[in-house]
Amino acid sequence: MTEPDQKLTLYFHPRTRSTRPRWLLEEIGLDYRVELVKLSEGAHKTSEYLAIHPLGRVPALRHGDDVIFESLGICLYLADRFPDARLAPMITDPRRAEYCQWMAFSTSTLEPVLFAVLLDKGKDPQRLTEAKRDFDAIVDLFESTLRNRLFLLGDEFSAADVMNGGMMAWAYKSSLLTPGSGVEQWVQRITARPAYQRAHAD
Repeated sequence: MTEPDQKLTLYFHPRTRSTRPRWLLEEIGLDYRVELVKLSEGAHKTSEYLAIHPLGRVPALRHGDDVIFESLGICLYLADRFPDARLAPMITDPRRAEYCQWMAFSTSTLEPVLFAVLLDKGKDPQRLTEAKRDFDAIVDLFESTLRNRLFLLGDEFSAADVMNGGMMAWAYKSSLLTPGSGVEQWVQRITARPAYQRAHAD
């Protein structure tokens, strides 16, 4: 097993899903190296990179001898591998079930709906209408969850805020959130964090 102090390399491209693990790495405060994968130059299709990610996508993370891809997988790994950062409830913590729910929610529910709202405009009016309805329901769910909470799990920031908050920051920048709402305040709160600012500086 790779020891926690082994070298970390994040294979990264700005404004992609690779900003999620970069944000988490910054929150943990780890010393890591960023390897920029120049997608426009086809760097993700080279034999060297395909040996890291067989599908030629970003992100990927090398930690010592271990290589992990998928932003959710990387964030789950990092949050559990570095428990002192307190970004994931321990297995025996009562909040663990809700944490697992929100981590999965980010990629299985939130992401495809938000992509449909923001990227499918003009392609299929019925699908866009359905996606907007689904997104409104998601916002209502976040609103009720955050009613008496600073973050998704309560008063402590977690990797669940990284995975979901990164997507909702995109919605916020696209003017999809109600001004002054609890969801908007949550997005403003988490995107003001120094780690978020460093991860999105490129």
